[in-house]
Amino acid sequence: MMTSPETYITDRLENAPYPELIREREKLIRLIRNYEKKEAAGDRSDPAWKRMPTPEVQYQLHLQYLGALCNLMQERYNSEYVRESRTLRDDVNSSNQKQTN
Repeated sequence: MMTSPETYITDRLENAPYPELIREREKLIRLIRNYEKKEAAGDRSDPAWKRMPTPEVQYQLHLQYLGALCNLMQERYNSEYVRESRTLRDDVNSSNQKQTN
């Protein structure tokens, strides 16, 4: 079941660290590009076309999710990095260290 962009942000990402927001943004971009590539080729052979929501509905929701996520990222970046003088490099390095442990 697909949720609204507001619920997507609130339930999944509102308290996520910034590096996780970056990963989620990249995931959404991959999903969007994959759909666009298949749609441009006229490829509707995937069984997902027989399920609801259809890939074209999922595509539109992914675009909305991406927009909401980008708004959150802009707000978070401004408050956490610009105002607090933190660096993204420090957080990405810290996140990478946690993943390898």
